[in-house]
Amino acid sequence: MLVTRCHSPISHRGITVIFIIGTVFLLTLLAKQEHNRGTRQYELPFGIGLAISAQDGVHAVKQCSPELDYLRRKEYGLTRNVVYRKRCIRGVYSQDVNSRDSVTEVESPLLGSRADVLDLDDECKSISSPNSPVEAQSCEPITLQVSEPFPTADLSNVIFGVATTLSRLQDSIPQFSHWLSGTGALFLAIVVDDSVTDDELDALESMYEAHDISLTTIRPWNCSFDVNEQHFAILHDLIDYSTHETQWVAIIDDDTFFPSPYSISQLLASHNASEPTYIGGLSESQGAVAYFGHMAYGGAGVFMSMPLVEQLDSHVEDCLAQSITRQGDGLLNDCIRNYTQTEFIAIPGLHQLDMRGDLSGFYESGTFPLSLHHWKSWHQAPVDKMAKIASFCGDCFLQRWKFGGDSILANGYSISQYQDGISQGELDLIEATWEEAMGYEATMGRMREKSGDGKKKSYRLIDAEEVDGSLRQVFVLHGASDMDLDGEEEAMDEVVELRWEWSKSD
Repeated sequence: MLVTRCHSPISHRGITVIFIIGTVFLLTLLAKQEHNRGTRQYELPFGIGLAISAQDGVHAVKQCSPELDYLRRKEYGLTRNVVYRKRCIRGVYSQDVNSRDSVTEVESPLLGSRADVLDLDDECKSISSPNSPVEAQSCEPITLQVSEPFPTADLSNVIFGVATTLSRLQDSIPQFSHWLSGTGALFLAIVVDDSVTDDELDALESMYEAHDISLTTIRPWNCSFDVNEQHFAILHDLIDYSTHETQWVAIIDDDTFFPSPYSISQLLASHNASEPTYIGGLSESQGAVAYFGHMAYGGAGVFMSMPLVEQLDSHVEDCLAQSITRQGDGLLNDCIRNYTQTEFIAIPGLHQLDMRGDLSGFYESGTFPLSLHHWKSWHQAPVDKMAKIASFCGDCFLQRWKFGGDSILANGYSISQYQDGISQGELDLIEATWEEAMGYEATMGRMREKSGDGKKKSYRLIDAEEVDGSLRQVFVLHGASDMDLDGEEEAMDEVVELRWEWSKSD
């Protein structure tokens, strides 16, 4: 019997060729459109080692040396040509570290005049100094005195509770891992998705277990509550999952971040867990406090002793029915006021961060925050990368040093270079960078005006990781340079790599 096979007008191979041609055409248009803005060249798919850019069209990508290949990570989003500087720092552990209230001055410049223009598609070769390999550059370390690493935190007497979605718990593993891993704390999460399966919850717990976090996922005991109400209703669950070792419960948002778990353990140790105790942070916004009340704001972290939670447990349903507010922290505050005699204790350093826009003035103020909030919504900050330095020198997170009279390192956040220099008196004031910042003086402290255009050049941290026992911090200023060496105008990103090594004082 003759079987007739149906043939498509175009073979699979032909379709692939057409797809590749179409992709190249599209990416060429995109590359030309984006060239003047200095964005990354477009790498072609299929892992074929080719890329496309406006100046070179389709070209082979030559891998960089291991020391520099990290610059090609897609998540960095760097331009093809970058201005690159590397500086080495020798952190010397010392008991004589200057107070964070004053900025330590260092005579040596941090950035210096030496920089290389690297082609990230051509082995990261130096365009500016082709006869001087970048890897061969000397990196004479600058010595800074720093504090010892904090001891390992023991939070085995604490249950942290949150109500959120499955996806947000998945996305936030790096941030939760920074402060929960290895602490012995129980992390209790109400997963509010209606369609979440048992297998998905089991998989999530396994993901957290792989990061040495004891996560227990549960479903709401009342599915009619919204997420805000679940943050209060979780009190029942916190009681159910407590043990005889549990002294504290903490209710947090899914974007609450603690830079130092040891600092949290010390905070709790300074309060009496055997008595009803209610501690947390106020909002920095006077308007928020006037409207919502004088209470612990949930994003900053709300901590309660077990005696207080036990007093509240039998009143949860009544409080849900009676309270006008539906916000979890407001429900909790009303319930405590109505059914207990416990007074709220406001803790400086637990930050709600109810500010919008550019929070560089806050992060560059020299403060050591106990908690951070809104870091992926009201503002953007890679908090887990920023706080990586705290694992190596404890109190040095966001500590400031002044180099050569004009450059400030806010450790873990930025390197700022001031055109006209900057004085200690100016550094004593918080730069008013966020929206309506001058209205926050009563809660944040004295302010100075935001630096004008061209007066301040800031490199922001985008990554930090341990490399062969040292810590590499990567700071970037996007589109900083307006000319590459072929005479064609092109915005180039600037990259500063700080490489930290550590030693004991002599």
